[in-house]
Amino acid sequence: MSKHRRSKHPSGKAVTRAVTNTQVINAASLDAINVASQKGLSEPVQRPPASGFWVHAAMAALLMGLCASLYVWTADFPMAFDDHTYLIDNPFFRGGNTFDHLKDFNEFVKRPFKIGSDPDYAVNAVMRPVAYASFRLNYSLDEFNPHWYRLANVAIHAVNAILLYALVTVLLRRSTLAASLQRGSVLFISATAALLFAVHPLATESVTYIVQRFTSLVVLFSLLSLCLYFASCSVQSRWGRWLLRGGAVVAVLLAMQTKEDAFMIPLLAVLLDWRVLGTRLRAAAFRGLPLLLCMPLIPVLVFMTAAAQHGGFSFDAAMNIVNSRDEPVSHWHYFVTELTVMTHYLRQMFWPKGMNLDPEWPLYGSLLQGPVLLALAVLSGMVLTAWGLFRRFRGDVRFVLVFACVGWFFITISVSSALTPLPDFVAEHRSYLPSIGIFILVACLLDWLRSSSSGLRARMLRVGIPVFTLLCVGALSWKTCFRNNVWRTRESLWEDTVAKSPGKYRTWGNLGAAYSDAGKNEKAVQCFREALKVEPRFQNGLLNLSNSLLRLNRPKEALDTTMQLINIDKTATTKPPVAFTLGLSLAGVGRYDEAVAVFRDILRAMPNDPQAHKALGLVYFQTGLPHRALDHYQAAAQVQPGDPQLQKLIEAAQIAVVEKGRPR
Repeated sequence: MSKHRRSKHPSGKAVTRAVTNTQVINAASLDAINVASQKGLSEPVQRPPASGFWVHAAMAALLMGLCASLYVWTADFPMAFDDHTYLIDNPFFRGGNTFDHLKDFNEFVKRPFKIGSDPDYAVNAVMRPVAYASFRLNYSLDEFNPHWYRLANVAIHAVNAILLYALVTVLLRRSTLAASLQRGSVLFISATAALLFAVHPLATESVTYIVQRFTSLVVLFSLLSLCLYFASCSVQSRWGRWLLRGGAVVAVLLAMQTKEDAFMIPLLAVLLDWRVLGTRLRAAAFRGLPLLLCMPLIPVLVFMTAAAQHGGFSFDAAMNIVNSRDEPVSHWHYFVTELTVMTHYLRQMFWPKGMNLDPEWPLYGSLLQGPVLLALAVLSGMVLTAWGLFRRFRGDVRFVLVFACVGWFFITISVSSALTPLPDFVAEHRSYLPSIGIFILVACLLDWLRSSSSGLRARMLRVGIPVFTLLCVGALSWKTCFRNNVWRTRESLWEDTVAKSPGKYRTWGNLGAAYSDAGKNEKAVQCFREALKVEPRFQNGLLNLSNSLLRLNRPKEALDTTMQLINIDKTATTKPPVAFTLGLSLAGVGRYDEAVAVFRDILRAMPNDPQAHKALGLVYFQTGLPHRALDHYQAAAQVQPGDPQLQKLIEAAQIAVVEKGRPR
């Protein structure tokens, strides 16, 4: 037996004191506990009394009610940001081709390059088919109405809170150190961790932000896998035990096909089994082997996708598969920068101020830079403090769990903050799974404070700590409602983001797009110009500025702006949105022949494009050719039969044809 597994104390040191005043676990009893668990015998410990069924049912109802009250009222808020990118504007999703990689993997992965779209569409579809299947179900029910998408997200978040409550309860009750807990501690710790998770505003981005179901759904399957895995430890029936462990494997596979964050869940299961349940490391690893064997799934898919994209195996391409294509970041610089990001997430867990959908963040390249040194000090201090408490109070399951939960934080956050560089350094939804470890840690420390004293102070703390916890839950709930209100409209969301990230061109561009959609084109033009001040080569900014100028009937400025875009990217005219804007701008300044040529080129590439037919019809109508205009209006109407504007244009063209055919 390894030294640190024994609970012997050096001479001159007191035996570790349990947190209650009535129970003391001496060295001999701890040795008996560990030896029994390592040999697979029944643990010679007195477990804390289990809460009744109705207590658990009441907690589940409370968690569901809290999640519903905090989020259901957001159901009809509009879609925003990547909701458009990965759902509404995603050619694979709209066309129902999201799962075509199951038919022809290589062709599917290469398709974005052939049609001039973002390669990340194919990568996402390959890596996250379970999440896309859930989105597809929503789409089949009500297309892109956000209502049911968001209600599904709320339900997932509520289930996650309940699963967290169940997981902590199982871990504490199955631990070989369960006797160190006072009556009511299991319920207090489990309930506190679940309540903090349910109401914390950091979850907003994983619930209200529709496309981040990627994050909340992977947590659902991950927690389900852990719950089934640890529940199997208390089942005597061999078949029942294997059935639960089989369910854990299925759940972790579903998690890994929902988002890459699930990659570390098997390691987390082994860590909790080893440290919290008290199983020997070798036995824990053997028991967790079915989960561990699932881990290669994600890297295999990454390497297969990179190989298909680049025509052969490339380790570098695989490791940078989601790196920024415009300004790729080295792994070292990304890792160093993410040290500061981790401390940012921790600060927001304890003090959620300045939450931001698209924050600015500096790139760091050295461990000796001030912010990086500070981050290293904070993170190292957290690890050393947890280790010190674990060494001092190793007979108390709460401090064992605190140490394991520090591991939970670092293990789960490493996927997005260490292993592979991502285009954005900071995203609040990435803290959703790691935050669980911190909330369990906080709950354990609060319970220790609640039960570690005697006399008058003990009575005050037994009342004061639960009251303090409820006040925190209330304050966090208020903050979550306040944060959710920012998502009420796209304008309010991006106004908030621009106020916090004024030096980021993307925030100005998105605010401009929100103003444009709301018909506020003057404001949109101002925003696009601000974006171009930050990044003059921002192509979408130039395109959107051109379109807003056209809506304001300023075709000369629109044409000049479109030509700026074409000068930056010589292939821009091959992209239908750019070509369409160019054609409208040319028509606006009276260069009709050139406009006709542009629209004809679009129709040669996309014969059934209704907007190109409509635009070409307008040009023909303006140049006195109503019969040609009528042909194109009718072609557009075949694709969009319910368009009222087209019906008016067709009627006007029919009248003009009749008028033109009359003898004078």
